[in-house]
Amino acid sequence: MSKVRTLYRVVKKCIKEPESIKKGLVYMKYNGIDSLRECISGTRSSQKGVTYVVPSDPNARYDGDIKFSIVMPVYNVEIKWLDKAIASVRKQNYQNWELCIADDCSTKKEVREYLDTLCEERIKIKYLEKNGGISVASNEAASLATGDYLVLMDNDDELTYDALYEFLRVVKDKNADVIYSDQGIIDTNGKDSNPLYKPDWSPELFLSQMYLGHLVGFKRSLFEEVGGFRSEFNGSQDYDLLWRIIEKSKTIEHVSKILYKWRAIPSSTAVNPESKPYAQTAGLRAVQEHLDRTLGEGKANAVETEDLFVYDVRYHLDTMPMVSVIIPIKDHVELLKQLMESIDKKNVYDNYEILILNNNSVEQETFAYLEKIASENSKVRVVDAPYEFNWSKLNNHGVREARGDVFLFMNNDMEIISEDWMLRLVEKAVQPEIGIVGGLLLYDDNTIQHAGVVVGINGFADHVYKGYTPIHHGSPFISPMVTRNVLSVTGALMAISRDTLEKIGEFDDDFIICGSDVELCIRAWYRGYRNVYDPHVRLYHYESKSRSSYIPEVDFTLSKFAYHNFNEEGDPYYNIKLDYSTSSPKVAKQSRFQVVENDSMNYINKKASKDMMKKTELQIPEILKFSFRKSDFSEKRINLLVPSINEQHVFGGISTALKFFEELLEQSGCASRIILTDAFPNRRALKKYGKKYRCVNCEKDSDELHQIVPYCYRYQKSLPVSENDIFVFTAWWTAYCTQEAYAEFGVAPNPYIYFIQDYEPGFYPWSTRYLLADSTYRDKNKQIAIFNSELLYAFFKQNQYSFYKEYAFEPVLNTGLRAVLMDNVDKEVTKKKKILVYGRPSVERNAFTLVISALKKLVERMEDASDWEFVSAGEYHDKVSLGKDKYLESVGKLTITQYAEMMMESYAGISLMSSPHPSYPPLEMSEFGVKVVTNTYANKDLSVFNENIISVQNVSPDNIAEQLSKICSQFHDKYVLKVLNPEYVTNDNVFAFIKDIIKEI
Repeated sequence: MSKVRTLYRVVKKCIKEPESIKKGLVYMKYNGIDSLRECISGTRSSQKGVTYVVPSDPNARYDGDIKFSIVMPVYNVEIKWLDKAIASVRKQNYQNWELCIADDCSTKKEVREYLDTLCEERIKIKYLEKNGGISVASNEAASLATGDYLVLMDNDDELTYDALYEFLRVVKDKNADVIYSDQGIIDTNGKDSNPLYKPDWSPELFLSQMYLGHLVGFKRSLFEEVGGFRSEFNGSQDYDLLWRIIEKSKTIEHVSKILYKWRAIPSSTAVNPESKPYAQTAGLRAVQEHLDRTLGEGKANAVETEDLFVYDVRYHLDTMPMVSVIIPIKDHVELLKQLMESIDKKNVYDNYEILILNNNSVEQETFAYLEKIASENSKVRVVDAPYEFNWSKLNNHGVREARGDVFLFMNNDMEIISEDWMLRLVEKAVQPEIGIVGGLLLYDDNTIQHAGVVVGINGFADHVYKGYTPIHHGSPFISPMVTRNVLSVTGALMAISRDTLEKIGEFDDDFIICGSDVELCIRAWYRGYRNVYDPHVRLYHYESKSRSSYIPEVDFTLSKFAYHNFNEEGDPYYNIKLDYSTSSPKVAKQSRFQVVENDSMNYINKKASKDMMKKTELQIPEILKFSFRKSDFSEKRINLLVPSINEQHVFGGISTALKFFEELLEQSGCASRIILTDAFPNRRALKKYGKKYRCVNCEKDSDELHQIVPYCYRYQKSLPVSENDIFVFTAWWTAYCTQEAYAEFGVAPNPYIYFIQDYEPGFYPWSTRYLLADSTYRDKNKQIAIFNSELLYAFFKQNQYSFYKEYAFEPVLNTGLRAVLMDNVDKEVTKKKKILVYGRPSVERNAFTLVISALKKLVERMEDASDWEFVSAGEYHDKVSLGKDKYLESVGKLTITQYAEMMMESYAGISLMSSPHPSYPPLEMSEFGVKVVTNTYANKDLSVFNENIISVQNVSPDNIAEQLSKICSQFHDKYVLKVLNPEYVTNDNVFAFIKDIIKEI
């Protein structure tokens, strides 16, 4: 019967639309009869009126609110390649896309015939009346786009099935302006080859070559803002466009995965780089225009190199700053002579001094040479350093003796090759955003000794491309002959400006022989500087001929701490898909770096060994013991104890505590430590906080004024504490551990500051944890209590808790949400039939199970349930069936912008909190016009907050469903945003009592 219906449908269509017969025949010509049969029989599935090919795995299909518009210019392409390109788009497991094609007046009639068969709604086609070139065609294709992001694709290449889904993940996680992926090459037989695994965003590399390549996408709004493609850059039009977009971008994100396969055919630069000779010149002009726009004309110039599509950027120096070349030595005078002679003969830079740090030389020949060179060469000074060898200490000694504006640290076992080596190092080192600069070092057999350092190789750090011939090649990683950003360069040759060194601090002289060069570079990166490897700076390095290969254990220990994040997350300028067990760039058989999407914050719950727990008296993971030791730190210092500062954990209570802490520091002027009890800070966290704070090992008694101290790995480790330390608690277990540690320490503490954001004993009813949490409020020492809301403060008073000093503040709207709200005040927004849920299944006090029960009852009694959408934000979870084919769909944790947009379009909401603390989501939702149902608790009743909050005493599923049903029955799609609670939205003096706290501490 179905075949009869299909035949009837086809005949009816042919009668009404005779041209469809021709389209069907052409479609069959290029796609085959089986594909045509699928179209006719309906095995091509449809969703929301959009046609797509059903993926082989029906569970691997995703929909979402971010739309990608794939831009594809077409001109005289072979149909078999165009068909494969479009098929790869159709196979995407993320469904919210459109393909925008502009045919640039192809002269091959089969191109138009084929395009005419693409009658799907998501494939938009524009035929140009005359050939305009690649830029014109691309702009015309983009003009068809309605998506949030444009994605560039050539008409003979292929996407992997998950390309758009991977882009979606980055958009959701990081709100990226520009996204790019790794890429491979595919030949005419479909065989993969020459993968390119790229680094994360590397500005110096992008100045050198258009490494972003494919797949690349960007916000459509940015494309429109910069004016699209420019025909005068044809051949390198993507390079020019991306420079103009990047100049206006905040976030440029990399997906470490091959999502794009570049077709190797004779006309493609994938197989024939010389196929488009004009592209080399266009690329050079794109770089030069970027330099002129951002630095000013004449400040820098780009030149071509001997390698195709590779450029060399040089910076103009208005003045020639003095360079202090710092060279530690101990005898081996023949090496020093060779280096000094080569500096003198091969150097176009003249304004420099050389400081030779004589570290316990004993040979008479050494003393004679040092005396001779110092007397004959006014640029040379010899500084005695009569103490035990310590590479870091020697270089710091040299800095204190130096007069220069740029420090150039060098080993003595080197010889110059390129005459402009010093000039190149200096012109980069003085750029305001560049930190430390190094060059290409060769062994005496002309193979590579150093082409940049990768942190994380074999658990420590090593020189990439070590032992390779210094020639240009680019698979599976970036060529060693291209200037690029690196996490670190070797201390054998590194340049840094005095200004930068003063900001980031000197070498850490706890390191004795090796590791402090890498640690200094990492510190510069955390402070926001870019470190640079320049292969045009070339020297021989006769490695370690002046000392033994012995490395003390302390260097390994300190390096392990300094490199921790990169061992966990990889080097940002390498690629996690490469093999970190070797310095040779090879594709890893299996990457050791695993992406954890919903990682737990509590290190102790996840990783504490049985041995650790056996030695913990109370056998409770949260209270793994703190130990204190005497510190000589002389400044008054405020210590904030928080579980984590990693972005995925910093919301709600931790975010509020950090704001209070920063304001307390600003007003008091005290030194500070952020002590992390549960999670080691990741790369992004240390980069965010790195401009002010230095990450310090708890085993070191550092004199840094502002520190981040990971204390999650604390078994048998102590924390240095002085009589000037003041502790701020943010959770009962940090209070308990600190109070216990002070009892054993034998030193009376300064008044504690207890930042109380909920009644935490209530998290553990009638239990040991209940009693321990309660005990922290009753400690015998002075405690200054700060309550997150007057309601919470009143609850504590009713339960007869008393503190030395007591203060309370009222919650305020998140600054990001406030900005969005104020931008839209008095504007009309369109509400959808959408119910927004604050969903946290892992947190019992948010009563997720109760919420689900209420929603099921609501759907059961709603006549128009099919019209409503149910969305859960806060914590990602699997979708939950609500009956009548409706589901609660989880969007997980949203960015501030996404959360604001979600609230502005949601009509109703539900957010429960079984505690006296007024949780933030119902307050936030209500200000964005969401009619939200929440619950009372003890003295808490949020219905007085504003007119959009319905606070119920009876929290049975039936009553909650009844309240939501009343709200939904009054649905109207227009709402004018207003500030309903000015004290909540516009209060800029939340912690007005800080001045009083400062008097007490």
